[in-house]
Amino acid sequence: MKKIDVKGLFGKVKGMWSTPLEGRYLNLKEILSFGGTALGVSFIVNIISSLITATQISEVYQIGVMHGPIICLVASVLGLVLQPIYGKLLQNTNTKWGRYKPYLIFIAPVISVCAILATWQLQNLSETSRMIYAYLVCVPTLVLWNLWNNTFNMMPAVITPNQQERTDIWAPIGLVIGFAPTIMNFIKGFIRSYFLSIGKEYMAYRWMGFISVAVGLLLVSLIFKVKERIITTQENKEKVGLFEGLKMVTRNKPLMIFSLALILGCMRTTIEVDAEMMGKLRYATTIEDGLKVFSSLTLLTGFAATPNMILLPLFTRKFNNKTILMGWLGCNALGYAILGLIGVQNIPQGTISAVVITALRFIALFNAIGSLQPLMLSEIYDYQQYKTGKRLEGFIQTFAYALVLVFTNIANVVMAYVKQGMGYEPKNYFNISVVSDELMQVATKYFNLALIVSAISAGLMLITMIFYNLSKKDHKRIMEELKARELSEITEEVVSEQVDVEQSATEVEVAE
Repeated sequence: MKKIDVKGLFGKVKGMWSTPLEGRYLNLKEILSFGGTALGVSFIVNIISSLITATQISEVYQIGVMHGPIICLVASVLGLVLQPIYGKLLQNTNTKWGRYKPYLIFIAPVISVCAILATWQLQNLSETSRMIYAYLVCVPTLVLWNLWNNTFNMMPAVITPNQQERTDIWAPIGLVIGFAPTIMNFIKGFIRSYFLSIGKEYMAYRWMGFISVAVGLLLVSLIFKVKERIITTQENKEKVGLFEGLKMVTRNKPLMIFSLALILGCMRTTIEVDAEMMGKLRYATTIEDGLKVFSSLTLLTGFAATPNMILLPLFTRKFNNKTILMGWLGCNALGYAILGLIGVQNIPQGTISAVVITALRFIALFNAIGSLQPLMLSEIYDYQQYKTGKRLEGFIQTFAYALVLVFTNIANVVMAYVKQGMGYEPKNYFNISVVSDELMQVATKYFNLALIVSAISAGLMLITMIFYNLSKKDHKRIMEELKARELSEITEEVVSEQVDVEQSATEVEVAE
C-alpha cells in the first residue's frame, strides 16, 4: 500500500496559501476569505429574504394581505430608480480597496441595523400603527438589501478574469451561501414552535435577527483579504454618465434576452413564499408539529441544489450555461406542475403530505440557478466590455436584477389580490394551534393555484432561453481579445514613455 506523503501535501497546501496555481489568480487564503464573506452576506441577506417577503410581512406584522406585496413593490420601484445611479457610482469608483469592496463593507452595518429593526415586531400597537411601522422599516431595508446583495453578486466577475476559475470557486461558495438559509430554516420552525407554545411567537423573529446579523457582520469583514482584478483598458477607466451607461447596455443582446427570460420566470417560485404555511397546515394535525416537521424537512429541500452546485464546474466544462439552465428549469416546471395537478387537498394530511409534497418540491428545487446567474452575468459584463470598452456592471444589474424585481413584485401584488379574493389571509393562520376546515380549504385552493403559476412561469423562462446566444466558445474568444487590448495599451504606453525619454535626452544634448 502506497504511503501518503503528508509532508509533501502540507508543503503544496502551504505554497497555495499565498501563491495561486499556474494559470489561476486566486490563492487559497483569498478563496477561503471569499467563502467566509459569502457566508456572512448569506446570513444577513437571508434573514431579510426569509422573513420580509410579500407573504411573511403580512403574517409577521399582523396586517392585511395586500400590504406585504405593496411594500415589496414600492421598494423594488425605488430600487429600479436608484440602481442606475448606484451603477454610475460603481463604474466611476476607484479606490485602493477596489471598485466594489468599499460598498460591500460600508453598507454592511447599515443593512444589519435595518434587518434588526425589520425583525423586531413591536407589540401592543394597533393594526394601523403596525402597518405604518412596516412601511417605514421594510421599504428601506428591502432597497438596501437588493443593492448590497447585488454588489456581492458582482464579485465573481472581478476577483478573477478566468471564467472557469470563477465557476470552480463560485460553485462551492454556492454551497456556503446555501448553508445559512438551510440552517436558519431548520431552526426557525423549532424556535417559532417554542415561542408559539408560550404565546410569544414574535420573539422568534427577534432572536433570529440578532443571531444572523452578529454572525454575518463578523464574517463579511474577511472581504478585506480578497483582491479585485479587472482587465484594465483606457476606455474602462473613463467615467460614464447615467443615461450614457443605460443606453449602452440596452444594446447588449445577451443581456436583453436573459433579462426577458428572468422577467417571464419571475413567478417560478411563487409557491415557495407560502411553502412554510403549506407545511405547517398539511404536514401534521397541529401547527406546532407542522412547523417542526417542515423545518426538519428543509434540510432535504434546502440541499436540493447541492448536487448541482457540486457538479457545476464539471457541467460548465461540458455544456454551455444556457443548456444547464434550461435543464434545471425543466425540473422546476415539472415538480410544481405534477403537485398542482394532483391537488394539495388530495394528499392526506400528515406523513403522506410531508413525503409527497417534499419529494415534488425537491424535484422543482433541484437546480442551482441562483449560483449560475452571477456566472452568466459575469460573462455578460465581459461581453459589454468587449463591445463598448466599459464593463458597466451596475447598469447591467438595472435590467438583470432591479427591473426583474419590479416585475416580480407586480406579480406578487396580483397574487395578493387573488389571495384576498379567495379569502386567504396569512394573518388568520398566525399564533393559532388548530385550523378550521373552512380556513384549510381556502389555503389549499390557493396553494394549488400558486403551484400551477410557478410551473407556467418556469416553462416560459425555459422557452425564452432558447434564443440566448452567448456560448462558452464566444466568451473564450472575448477574453482573449480583451487581454490582447490590455497588452497592446501597455506596449503603447511603454513605447510612448521610451520616446519621451529619448526626446528629453535629445533636447538636453542640443541645449548643451
